[in-house]
Amino acid sequence: MNVTSVMTASPACCTPQTTLRVVAHLMKNHDCGLIPVVDALETLKPVGTITDRDIAIRIVAAGKNPAETTAADCMSSPCIKVDADTSLRECCACLRNRCDLAARGCASTFCSNALKYRSSR
Repeated sequence: MNVTSVMTASPACCTPQTTLRVVAHLMKNHDCGLIPVVDALETLKPVGTITDRDIAIRIVAAGKNPAETTAADCMSSPCIKVDADTSLRECCACLRNRCDLAARGCASTFCSNALKYRSSR
């Protein structure tokens, strides 16, 4: 099995300039806790990730206003990129090392939750 078998082909994404309020709405509307951060919506080159935990710990708990801060203020970067045909075994090895995972050519593909689900079956 490879990354293609568990990836979300076109998930929501944001840019480093996107406000965290918008990022939180994307998470709510798409029922997810991680949003890929891309350089621009036209090019979709992955530059990092932002999670609901990033927002809670790095922004809200620090007393900052999510409406006045951007993804760049709390995203994790850089992200590790792999080809869509990379094996899940290789991806799991990367995730065990706490890496973020994106598939080259499909800029906003992140599959850590899918890998956990598939691994448990």
